[in-house]
Amino acid sequence: MMEGKNEIREPSKILYVILVVIYLLLNVVVVMVARSKQVVTVNGNTIPMSAYTGVVSSITNFCLIFIVVFFRKTGFITSLVLLLMQYPMILGSIIIRHQTGSIPGLFTNTFTIVAIILIYNRTIAIDKYQEKEMEVLKREQMSAQNLFEDTATALVNAIDTKDQYSRGHSLRVAEYSKLIAEELDKDAEDCERIYYAALLHDVGKIGISDAIINKSGKLTSEEFGVIKQHPVMGNQILSSIREYPYISIGAHYHHERYDGKGYPDGLKGEEIPEIARIISVADAYDAMTSDRSYRTALPQQFVREEFVKGSGTQFDPNFAQVMIKLIDNDKDYLLREMTWDEDKE
Repeated sequence: MMEGKNEIREPSKILYVILVVIYLLLNVVVVMVARSKQVVTVNGNTIPMSAYTGVVSSITNFCLIFIVVFFRKTGFITSLVLLLMQYPMILGSIIIRHQTGSIPGLFTNTFTIVAIILIYNRTIAIDKYQEKEMEVLKREQMSAQNLFEDTATALVNAIDTKDQYSRGHSLRVAEYSKLIAEELDKDAEDCERIYYAALLHDVGKIGISDAIINKSGKLTSEEFGVIKQHPVMGNQILSSIREYPYISIGAHYHHERYDGKGYPDGLKGEEIPEIARIISVADAYDAMTSDRSYRTALPQQFVREEFVKGSGTQFDPNFAQVMIKLIDNDKDYLLREMTWDEDKE
């Protein structure tokens, strides 16, 4: 349901500038410490300030290592250039001025170059490995997503085959639910969750007798009692899909009413999960705007009035208001069974 992210993000460019500036400043400090004639007294012992040259130099080189680790190729090139720029000065002091004290600096610079090359190569190797792992994970997620979509489609097709009077109902409810979610400014992931929960909301009808499902006349109280079990059956079927726990919510609670008079659990108000409250509105809309064995699709104005009357009783008032807005925007009454099927063709 979610796309894998395989980006390797670099830290802020401000950090890059700070590290480079610190490195340059420390280089100045290294020169000052190396040339200093001052001494430092530690625990009664007198230590020349120049003895700390190696310590400051090591800290300086750590800055370059951080630049390489944090900024990959850019950091590697920067570090390499900064180190190579020091060689003329170091070699000049050794060869021309015969300052043997610069020899440790030559070895330190050379060692640091080797170190950052090794660190850079290792970092790039790790990055490539992580990218491959992310690609594998992404393919697995896509495979799982495709399997889920195929399974959902198969279940919906099974429902459509079983219930000849509401063919296409699940798909339309899913689309209407998604429209409501989009009007509520839900993000893409939430809209997708709501879509699939709505798509499978009637899956429990698979467990209901064909004779009851396709009965053209009025249901008896006993038959209606059987029909009322399909939310429970749907929840039982879908709750086993642990990877997508939200898809069972629509199946279980889409017949609950905002006033608490629904079924199967008689939940009230916001006790009913939000997904189910959205699906309930979409489900009722499709039921009213589709042809049934006992009537044709209802007029758009009548459907609108039903949502006005049902707001706060059958429906969550917020979601009912969104549906009313969608109806008002649908001047040509296109959101209904006949025109929907024509568009899909």
